[in-house]
Amino acid sequence: MPKAKQTEKRLWARVKNKLGDEQTLMGKHWSFNLYDDPKRLAFVLSRYKFAAKMISRRECILELGCSEGIGAPVLSEFALSYLGVDLDGNAIDAAKHNLASDKLKFILDDFLGKKYGKFDAVVSLDVVEHIVAENEQLFFDAFNNNLAEDGIGIIGTPNAVAKSHASPTSERGHVNLFDMDRLRKEMQKIFHNVFVFGMNDEIVHTGFSPMAHYILAVGCNKKNRVKT
Repeated sequence: MPKAKQTEKRLWARVKNKLGDEQTLMGKHWSFNLYDDPKRLAFVLSRYKFAAKMISRRECILELGCSEGIGAPVLSEFALSYLGVDLDGNAIDAAKHNLASDKLKFILDDFLGKKYGKFDAVVSLDVVEHIVAENEQLFFDAFNNNLAEDGIGIIGTPNAVAKSHASPTSERGHVNLFDMDRLRKEMQKIFHNVFVFGMNDEIVHTGFSPMAHYILAVGCNKKNRVKT
């Protein structure tokens, strides 16, 4: 073997020895997405990256509708604790198998109207569009009631105006779509300050909202906070 190739092999061996023995077995949800449309993984992780930047170094994080927990390591990078809740048993099993630790906890539950504590940040991405209109208020109640008085809340969802571009699979599951104005109004019921963003693929922007395929609302300064 040529000397240069031997050097490359030794260098790679040094890297490989640091990889450890951890392996991830994706659940049904992300296994399907990986094979059906792998770009979606990049898009979803970009949403989590944006949310993580917005919540910054919050200590205690709750994710409503965490699925397999794929965003948990991103959201909780600087946190002391993270709790993910979802009603999909297979997804929670996958999250526990791959990620559960002293820092990351996952529970199987229908979170609508439920309270799990007071969290510095509550995040819910790609969830509210799956909540039927009759239960919509229970979703926002859970979002609000689990958030600490000085907490930050983030909701992300596909933009209703982009429905014509949705895949057949998305159309079957998306029963309650929001446009930017509607999402802003719901968030303004909870927060004094609401900032809305559009997203196309991995790019976050504040441009013309009907051109955005995805929308995100960041809320802070709760309206029902206790004055001191």
